[in-house]
Amino acid sequence: MSEAVEATENVGQVLPSMPFHLRDMNLKFEFSNIHPIFTPIDKMRKEVKFITLLAFAEWNKNLIIALCVGTVAFLMGTLSADIFSGGNPELVGLEGIRKVGSFSFFQMLLALVGWVWFVYLTWTQFPVMRVHSISMLLIWNGLMFLQVLFHQNNSNFPQSMVLSDMMYGVLILLVILFFVYFFWKAVIETRDLHVQVHHVHEDVRIMEQEMGEHSLVGWGSLLIFWLINTFYSCWNAVHFVAQRSEQNSMYYIIHIVSGLLIVPVFMLLMWYPQRMLGSNVKISTTAAITAVIELSQGNLAIEDDAKCPECDADVELHRESDGQLSVPCASENCENQSGIIGTVCSICKEKFPTRFECKSCGVNLPYIDCVPDLEAW
Repeated sequence: MSEAVEATENVGQVLPSMPFHLRDMNLKFEFSNIHPIFTPIDKMRKEVKFITLLAFAEWNKNLIIALCVGTVAFLMGTLSADIFSGGNPELVGLEGIRKVGSFSFFQMLLALVGWVWFVYLTWTQFPVMRVHSISMLLIWNGLMFLQVLFHQNNSNFPQSMVLSDMMYGVLILLVILFFVYFFWKAVIETRDLHVQVHHVHEDVRIMEQEMGEHSLVGWGSLLIFWLINTFYSCWNAVHFVAQRSEQNSMYYIIHIVSGLLIVPVFMLLMWYPQRMLGSNVKISTTAAITAVIELSQGNLAIEDDAKCPECDADVELHRESDGQLSVPCASENCENQSGIIGTVCSICKEKFPTRFECKSCGVNLPYIDCVPDLEAW
């Protein structure tokens, strides 16, 4: 969320072509056949299927290693004899650590090393999502900590819960929801800017088709599922330990089973926006982008000069802070230097042209065709 930097236009590394597209996805059974009200559910299912199949088709060895490291680190920290026994409630702090068995202590150190390695791998594999990946891992730990606070005075939580005992836990939950919201908002708005910049077209239908191809409904559904599943997994873990007198091993088993889904879904959440937008784009909200542009006191300019695709003659245009193209006024006597294509000049009342006529070779084509093709999706 704090990564207040612009969605850079200079994508230095073009990603490989798509093996298939979202529009190619089909469902064997659609709930919308029962009633049209279920159409959003089918849309979500189709996009989740697309994300999953794309990950199976494109994840390389490094991503598989990161997935295995995170899963093993989770299991090493979870499958502990001290956790299964419930621990000793009379021992806290360093004294409790000294009483941990030698094998359990070694296992705890291996789990810690595994998590450090996993964080390093996520930093190297997801350069676009570095800050957000750390935020999501902190959210995971925050969900576990708030469950501890919820169970501190009520081991049967949520039964017989008292609002006064939940104050600190609710506060942490609100902070978590705040960070999740801005993570979602940053990805959505960066996607919108990407489509406006790299897929702008005069035909509104084509623009709608491109926006549909870049839909993030499935990704947002995975984000909600990750948050709920992580909350539920942490609740089972803490509830199992809190019930020392009459422990139910089912809580422990559910914690492990649901926890095994946390790491792969977390990696999908980090990988998919990077795959869609490119490896050099910075995920940020529109407000953050605008603030940085205002501070830098300049336009979000194209690094490579716009040129005629036929004769490579220079084309006079630049990109505004919101990604729209600004071109010279069509009237030669107009004092207005430039404006957004398709809008009306405030001085001469002429429309700013959407097409460019090259004086060198005479070709006539849309201005967008003169912009270097740097799209990643």
